[in-house]
Amino acid sequence: MKLVDKLTLWLVGVVFLVTPISMVISYRSIRDNIHEAEINRLQDVNDKVASQIRAGIPPHKYILDRPIDIKKIGVMPALQTNASSHNFYNPELKRDECRLDVVSYYKINNAVYSISTYNYIARSQLIVQGMMRALLWKMLLIIVGVAVTARFISRYVFSSFEKTLNIIKSFSLRQKEKIVLPPTTTAEFKQLNFFLKKMTDIALEDYSRVKEFSENASHEVQTPLAVIRSKLELLAETSINETQAILMDDMQNAVERLVKINRSLLLLTKLDNFEFEVNESITFCKIAKESIRSFDHWIQLKNINVIQKFDKEVTLQIHPSLAEILVSNLLSNAIRYNVDGGQIILTLTKNAFIVTNTGLPPQIEPELLFRRFKKSNQSADSIGLGLSIVKQICTVNNFKVNYHYGNGLHTLRVDFTEQQPVIKAPEETTEFIFNENTVLA
Repeated sequence: MKLVDKLTLWLVGVVFLVTPISMVISYRSIRDNIHEAEINRLQDVNDKVASQIRAGIPPHKYILDRPIDIKKIGVMPALQTNASSHNFYNPELKRDECRLDVVSYYKINNAVYSISTYNYIARSQLIVQGMMRALLWKMLLIIVGVAVTARFISRYVFSSFEKTLNIIKSFSLRQKEKIVLPPTTTAEFKQLNFFLKKMTDIALEDYSRVKEFSENASHEVQTPLAVIRSKLELLAETSINETQAILMDDMQNAVERLVKINRSLLLLTKLDNFEFEVNESITFCKIAKESIRSFDHWIQLKNINVIQKFDKEVTLQIHPSLAEILVSNLLSNAIRYNVDGGQIILTLTKNAFIVTNTGLPPQIEPELLFRRFKKSNQSADSIGLGLSIVKQICTVNNFKVNYHYGNGLHTLRVDFTEQQPVIKAPEETTEFIFNENTVLA
């Protein structure tokens, strides 16, 4: 809900809350004022009659068109003026009436007189009805006024805020351009623009520094690694004994491991910086089959039975290189931690890519498998970054990845549901049994 709509609802809510209270207060005030004014007028009539009696002038039955009732009583009451009102049905007019009686007591020439008069006033129901009609019009005018005013505020006062939001939405670190926010005269929006400007400038500077550092570090590390690798190869061609050969082999393995770590960390940095832009859809099943084909020798070496269950032409929004890395890392993980003569089941549907393989139970908590440098069973030939890369690829592409172990089977599942991939053909299921005489098709 937009801010202006929330403000409108809040204002209308306050009006609906306050109006009944103000109506009760207004009703009591109007009723009391009407009664008080009429009582004062009738009291003046009674005073006029009393003055005529004091002057010896016979009072008229009607004074100021009001009926007068004059009586002599024995004792002067404590309250010299008494006003009362009562409702009744008038059969002649066929309607309810409200009558106000005012009785005044005077001591004239050693005698006590009771002088009373009355008049018909507006009933409480009439006052309430009139107020309700006025209230309905008032509420209608307030709602219309608030809605129109809110739209006016949204159009003119919040225009700079909406422009700022649009600029922030289109802001990208990869563009390396500082944002230019629209000017505003509102103090709060000025503070917001100042904060956004400051934070985006800092983010751009930090992004540039981190990106430059990662690129430089990767490049600078590759050079000495390449030198070490070449020197070891040259040294291997010289006359060395068995002990030296073993040491050189260990050194060569360590160098290769460093190369893998360097490339993996560089890839993770690029993923963190969202440097893989996606402009079109790819046929995921085709890339998956090509990636699987590259592991043919390793699969045959461990005599693993691989079963593929692929839907045809599964189309996804993902960078081709990332799709290849995703499948390769999942498959290499399934092969590395499998047992000789084990099994791998690869399932690809419009909703998910699932890799299931046999293997020993994991020795670490499943939620730790996707952390960097965490390895199940601490395989010596693994650098512990494969599943971290898988996790990051899934994150930048709005996929979900989870791991499950049960009944001796490891299952890694990548869900594509948020991207809603398109299936262009019905399901096709193929099964491949790998042994020493078969090759991936």
